[in-house]
Amino acid sequence: MGKCKTCVKGSVRENRRNRKQQYAEYERSRANLPHRIGARKKYQEEHKEQSSEYKKKWSEDNNERIVVYKQDHYEQNREEVIARSKEWAENNLERVKQFKADKGRKRRAARHASRGNFTAKEFEKLCESYGNKCLRCGSMSVVLEADHVVPLTRGGSDDIGNIQPLCGTCNRRKFTSVVDYRPSIDTLTQLSTKPL
Repeated sequence: MGKCKTCVKGSVRENRRNRKQQYAEYERSRANLPHRIGARKKYQEEHKEQSSEYKKKWSEDNNERIVVYKQDHYEQNREEVIARSKEWAENNLERVKQFKADKGRKRRAARHASRGNFTAKEFEKLCESYGNKCLRCGSMSVVLEADHVVPLTRGGSDDIGNIQPLCGTCNRRKFTSVVDYRPSIDTLTQLSTKPL
C-alpha cells in the first residue's frame, strides 16, 4: 500500500535530520569538484558588483552571528590563529609598522577632535607626486612619514591636504612647529617643464 505525500515528505525530512552530518560532508565534497570551483569563479567574476553588495548587506544583517562565529573560531583554534598572526607580522614588518603608525595618528586626531582622515593609499600617491623623497632634507633612501604641516595639537586637520612626506629625523626636528616644506605651485610647474 502506497503512502500519502505528507507521510513521504515527513519521512524524508526525518531521514535528512538523522543524516545531517553525512549530507553536509557530501555537499562539501561536491563543492570542491574542479568544474564547480571553476563555475563559482566564473560567476563571481561576471557578477562582482552584485556579489560584493550582497556580501556587504549580509554582513550588516548578520553582524551578531559573525561576531559569535569569530569568537568561537578563535577559542577553538587559539594557538593556530596566534601562530598564523605572528608569522604574517614577521613577513610583513613594513605593513605592521604602517598600521601601528596609522592607528596612533588616528587616536591623536580623535583626541584633538581633528577633522578629516587620509588613507595609506593617499599618502603613497602623495609621496610619489613628490618623487618619494623627504621634502626637508631630500633623502630618498629613508622610510617616509606623514607629517602634519599644521600639527594636530595646533588645530590642524588629519586630511591629506595638511600632510607632507618627511623622513623620521626631519619629522621629529620639526616637532610641533608650523613649517610647510611643500614646493609652491609655481615651483612644481617649473620642475615639470624643465628639460631632462
